[in-house]
Amino acid sequence: MSLFKKSFISIFLGILSSILVHTDALGDETAAREALPKGRSIYLGIFGGGGSSDNDFITQSGTALYSTNAGPGGLGALPVNASGNAASNTAALGGLHVGYEFSGWNFVDNSESWGLIPAVEFEGYYLGTNQNGQLNSPNTRVTNHSFSDSFPIDSGVLLGNALLNFNTPFKSIHPYIGGGIGAAIVSVSNANSTQINPFEAGINHFNSNPNVSNWSFAAQAKAGFRVDIAERLWLFTEYRFLFVDANDYTFGSTRYSTHIPTTQWNVNFGDMFYHTAVAGLGYSF
Repeated sequence: MSLFKKSFISIFLGILSSILVHTDALGDETAAREALPKGRSIYLGIFGGGGSSDNDFITQSGTALYSTNAGPGGLGALPVNASGNAASNTAALGGLHVGYEFSGWNFVDNSESWGLIPAVEFEGYYLGTNQNGQLNSPNTRVTNHSFSDSFPIDSGVLLGNALLNFNTPFKSIHPYIGGGIGAAIVSVSNANSTQINPFEAGINHFNSNPNVSNWSFAAQAKAGFRVDIAERLWLFTEYRFLFVDANDYTFGSTRYSTHIPTTQWNVNFGDMFYHTAVAGLGYSF
């Protein structure tokens, strides 16, 4: 398990445990309960935004199936083990969440000016981006063997979140922080792998199956604030850091009448990191 994965799980479980302990303690409150900051109970939110992905490490491996004594150097089958960093690319997202906000607690006795209100959420959103870069395959048979790869990605992200909302003297403004863990289904469509050295025009090495998908662990941290515009309605904006765990994807073999056949191609995306800004509208029942 990667360090990022362990850290996100530990932090999320710590926040969630604090919320559960707090809400259990509130069950024993009687007269003092009326002085506690009141939560929104059940609420819905819809949001959208965009951002960018950090560079991540990509590997591509397969074998060109030359017959015995054929191929570069006359040595038969040619293994390909290419690797390189993806470029930083833009990302777009949109989705919705449903949550429950509990009653909170005060920083100052009998004052709601400064308070902390816990909440839990379940959310799902679409995330679209592209992974592309130059991958190099060092070997002694082909000088500067390299590929230009492109992976258009449509991901569905499902997360359970724990949040801490802050009451301040500014009654309609509520900062908050939170984090969540869950999963992302990463779907790649029309992937392309072109050999650029030696150059091969019109050859996509994934041509027999350029579409794949796989599930990965996902986690996020977020911070933002909401602005109340009516009793049950508010606007919110936030920054999100999303982590999607490394995973393997198997693309189809190269099949052209003018090209040596290959095995299927195994591609590994390293840990993916996204920085996004979102805005949305919320409503409580």
